[in-house]
Amino acid sequence: MAAAAFGLLSLLAACTAVSGAPSFPTAAPEAVGISIEQLSQVDEFIERMQRDHKVAGAVTLIARRGKLVSTKAYGFADLESKRAMRPDDIFQLQSMTKPIATVAALQLLERGQLQLSDPVSKFLPAFANMSVAVERKDAPGGFELVPVERPITILDLMTHRAGFIGLPPRDSPAARLRREAVKALPANQEFTLKEYVTHLAASPLEMQPGAAFRYGPATIVLGRVIEVITGKRLDVALSEQIFVPLGMADTFFTVPEVKRSRVVSTYALDPVRGLVRTPLDPMAPKFLSAGGNLFGTAADFLRFSQMLLNGGALDGARILSRKSVELMTTSQVDSIPLPFLPGQSFGLGVAIRKADDKAWLGSPGTYGWSGGYNTYFRIDPQKQMIFALFTQLAFSPVDLELQHGFHDAAVLTSID
Repeated sequence: MAAAAFGLLSLLAACTAVSGAPSFPTAAPEAVGISIEQLSQVDEFIERMQRDHKVAGAVTLIARRGKLVSTKAYGFADLESKRAMRPDDIFQLQSMTKPIATVAALQLLERGQLQLSDPVSKFLPAFANMSVAVERKDAPGGFELVPVERPITILDLMTHRAGFIGLPPRDSPAARLRREAVKALPANQEFTLKEYVTHLAASPLEMQPGAAFRYGPATIVLGRVIEVITGKRLDVALSEQIFVPLGMADTFFTVPEVKRSRVVSTYALDPVRGLVRTPLDPMAPKFLSAGGNLFGTAADFLRFSQMLLNGGALDGARILSRKSVELMTTSQVDSIPLPFLPGQSFGLGVAIRKADDKAWLGSPGTYGWSGGYNTYFRIDPQKQMIFALFTQLAFSPVDLELQHGFHDAAVLTSID
């Protein structure tokens, strides 16, 4: 395809209808330093993944200097019905909920309603007097409970250092006790956020607060803190504090009935059977998890990302101060101990590319996160660039071809 024709198509794709979201400024790729030829490599990579039956479909977006240069839909939103993917389709964001909840908590910090050093028990008394299950072979059950050396803090929740069980997994006494305790929870997440967090507080910690990064339920607990401070359910608090001011009309915990036909089906990649359909998350959940059950669109997440890249504001709406965005994107944990995030440190709710990273292309300081169905976003402050991938393919920590391939192709679109 000729470069001029490709640029026109790219711009037309960027201007396709985006249901519910305010219009976002667009530009021809060359006008903001994006290579038309390299944009075609993004297309070719996603189309090859879809052609090889490694993904059912996807939506991608690339923006630079505050202008959207490409948003495209590929393949199918539903394989069985052969419904084509659309740019305004709705995805399960899963763990990409976490940066949003972190922003909501930082807003409360700016208002003086919490401090990073506050004990979580100040807001959730069930977390007072926590204990740690320490392995001791000569003790009954092979462990003993010891008191925490200090309380869990809000900063511990934001940096996954609260001491909860999580990733990387360990066959620890705390993990075994928690597995047994979870059996008492109602099936199909038929419990509220308050009920879940209270139940979690009754289980001993795996390690002392502040000791190590363990990717687990910390952000879920942060969501309950937001509820207690605001006096509102998490869905209402996030809507009022973030979604409405930013014009994110298609991001929610409960998908309105009239929009459910736009929800993309989810799949897992089986080595023998190929793409296998998996159950959707509940579209009207009782359990509102700040750790992972928002639904949303690529266009909405672009608005959230651009707000961060702008230093906390978008289209006249100030969501965070510039200092809070700097805090969020400053390393708090030097190295994330997860094999699928080498070369990354952790800030508040986001991974940050380190200067010595050899695994990922891009500028040092590029930050973002991903979700359990291979939704993925990165923000590069140095190049003033946002790129994001939205699929509904179950994430595998040992198969990073989709995320790595998209990431590298997108990074290389920048020509200055």
